[in-house]
Amino acid sequence: MRSSGDDNGGRDRPAHNDRLARSSSRWISEPARRTPVADESEVLVVGGGPAGVAAAIAAARSGARTTLVERAAFLGGTATGAMVASFMGFFWRDRRVTGGIGYEITRRLIDAGGAGDFMKYVMGEAAGHPFDVRTFPFDPEILKVVLDDAVRDCGIHLLLHTQVLEPVLENEKVVGATVQGRGDRKAVLAPTVIDASGDGLVVRKAGAEVEDTDGDPRSRQPMTLVARLVKVDVQRFRALPRQEKQRLVEKGYASGELALKILSLVSSPTGDDAFMLISRVSGWDGSDEAELTQAEMEGRRQVLSAIKFLRREVPGFEECSLTAMAPWIGVRETWRIVGDYMLTGEDVMAGRQFPDAVLQGGGPLDVHHPKGGDLTLAEPSSPFSVPYSCLLPRGLDGLLVAGRCASATGEAMGALRHMGPSMALGHAAGVAAALGAKRGRLPRDVDPGEVRDMLRSQDAIIDPLVPVEA
Repeated sequence: MRSSGDDNGGRDRPAHNDRLARSSSRWISEPARRTPVADESEVLVVGGGPAGVAAAIAAARSGARTTLVERAAFLGGTATGAMVASFMGFFWRDRRVTGGIGYEITRRLIDAGGAGDFMKYVMGEAAGHPFDVRTFPFDPEILKVVLDDAVRDCGIHLLLHTQVLEPVLENEKVVGATVQGRGDRKAVLAPTVIDASGDGLVVRKAGAEVEDTDGDPRSRQPMTLVARLVKVDVQRFRALPRQEKQRLVEKGYASGELALKILSLVSSPTGDDAFMLISRVSGWDGSDEAELTQAEMEGRRQVLSAIKFLRREVPGFEECSLTAMAPWIGVRETWRIVGDYMLTGEDVMAGRQFPDAVLQGGGPLDVHHPKGGDLTLAEPSSPFSVPYSCLLPRGLDGLLVAGRCASATGEAMGALRHMGPSMALGHAAGVAAALGAKRGRLPRDVDPGEVRDMLRSQDAIIDPLVPVEA
């Protein structure tokens, strides 16, 4: 049985983590180095997830020489590497609020046979608080190729298998970053850097202020390792009465076989597979490699435990088998920068509209509780906007941010981290960076009105009352 107060899947924190913490007081000396400049662009984008890909495409299409750096072997980030195979946040109720590059990627996926179209879906049904949304299920393997093609079409200089190490600063301004690939350390220079790394790697190392520095990073929203199952009778499962789903999830949670009170799945166009959010890994810091190592192993343990329960107890899963676990665990929350403005949960829920808005969001506000197996789902009263000032790290020049490290409170990021608004954030950052390159201006000196005009010309949705076909 699960003990009360459990916050890390029933596993005690390994002693070796404490040894690592104690050893951090020791230092070694390294020789001074000369790092060769491998590339010079006008815009450098760090991170090839949904926000980073959209930022790179937007910058390149807006006329800037663009380099995109990604540590994995493929693009897509959480959508591919964490196998969160469903885009959300494109709609507020039945009104589409995300256009531009994000919406274009959904059309490319359909054309490539990797998706159907947006569909209605009930979130939180088994948890006892159903919430209707529109979602876009897709095959993440097809998305990898779609993103390859989209980046190639724009002439972006792409560096996969490349980890960003440190920002390069000149006169207190970020002008690039050092990177490590399969060979020697190198430098990539650009007058504007977009940090879409998720953890805010570049902005934090450049000295940006981050929210909640005094909080325990292990108390943030839990992580989830996604599993892909085959031979699932998806329709039979979906036809189960809501009360029966709730009974099953409570039974699995009480026995410890399910780590969260959710039975959530989406399917690719084949229709006989299921991408399952059936793990809930709490009590670990998703921005620390030692803790993330433990989280990955705990996630895999939870997946196998949950599959045994599904086969035994849940109609439609009797013959299911595991075909893949995500290459890495999905991390909902780590560091968020403090920008010139910080979006709040109140802004989201009230549907606040800002004069320098660069995107519209639809929600839902989706916050997974650090303890217990539950989550909070809430609908904004109307579409909400995000101002350009949320992309600007306070007190730092040469940088823009996009994705889940943008300037927002933890509550507001519960609505902003969905992949629809994340891609819209990237689109806005890419346009602003390209405009800065053309005008010879720092991101903070770029006119938000110009950014908004160019976004409109690229089919982004930034105005709240413009009707858009679903």
